[in-house]
Amino acid sequence: MHESDYKIVRITNISNFDFTGELGARYGGRDFFIPAGGSLLTPLTVGNHLATHLARQILIKKAPTRDANQVDGKGSDRPLWDDAIIGDLKSKIMAEVYEEEKKTPLTEVERMAAKVDELNRVVPPEEVGGNADASGLVPVEESTNSALVYKDKAQIIDELKKKGVSFDARASKTKLEELLNV
Repeated sequence: MHESDYKIVRITNISNFDFTGELGARYGGRDFFIPAGGSLLTPLTVGNHLATHLARQILIKKAPTRDANQVDGKGSDRPLWDDAIIGDLKSKIMAEVYEEEKKTPLTEVERMAAKVDELNRVVPPEEVGGNADASGLVPVEESTNSALVYKDKAQIIDELKKKGVSFDARASKTKLEELLNV
């Protein structure tokens, strides 16, 4: 994200017509609709783009229409706006609302470490009514049947040993679970 993506602005359609800002692939190819008199909160990057195009649309709608026979001495190729006029209109259309806190992205290592921690989270016995085994992990009951669902293969092996069932520890978790349900 860019610095300007953390600044949030309100775009207000100050015209008497509805406006649809057509954003290119740079902004995901999405259109943003702002009804006449309506507002939209956006990051500054998108808001600046929308405000510029809304200001241009306002100026185009106010431009006098001429045909080839009309000559006003200024030429038919004169610009409808300049940067100062666009800037003045944009200041009426766009207002800064607030700035979001910048989040530091996680590195791949940090993201994977967080995933491992999440997958191996130990549930305190008091949270589940004291049903935790020695590892602190709690078998979760499925709602479809009363068979226990184990979080990892080690839990299944421990349960098979408790029941005295012979098994091949190299078998898949699914195969070992089937032995428990027999």
